[in-house]
Amino acid sequence: MWIDDNVLNHIIGETDARALWITLEQLYARKNGNNKMFLIKQPLALKYIDGASMTNNLNNFQGIMNQLSAMGIKFDEEIQGLLFLGSLPDSWEILRTSLSNSAPDGVISMDLAKSSVLNEEMRRKSLGTSPNSDTLVSEYRGEATVVLQKEIKVGATLKADTKMLSVIIVIRRGT
Repeated sequence: MWIDDNVLNHIIGETDARALWITLEQLYARKNGNNKMFLIKQPLALKYIDGASMTNNLNNFQGIMNQLSAMGIKFDEEIQGLLFLGSLPDSWEILRTSLSNSAPDGVISMDLAKSSVLNEEMRRKSLGTSPNSDTLVSEYRGEATVVLQKEIKVGATLKADTKMLSVIIVIRRGT
């Protein structure tokens, strides 16, 4: 293991792992404004890349939330869910719209966001569809939400004459 001389000067006298850890924590894990500011930017900077593992993205997000919590910054479930959905690219916009229109009491909890995103990732992989799939069907606690996006091409070629019409249909069972 390599330790920079500047760090070594602070830990040279430590004789056991616990004391070493406490010293390093005091040096680098302070709950000061700069560290909090750095961490608060992390969930906003987190961006999912289509095709990457959603589980890894969720783990990264949860790790950031855990670090923030350890510094005394806590977000409720709805804010966490919204921040997580905000990390998804535009190709996931149909899912975001579907969730916001069908969320119980208009609240998108982290659990709802997590399960919906993992289900959508599995659906996309099983169908072998592109990120911009034609149809999304989502079910949460018995409420079915069907979102349909249909592409209509107008003109003789697929170049400048191509136009897209998006139709979003949301159907709720029961109220």
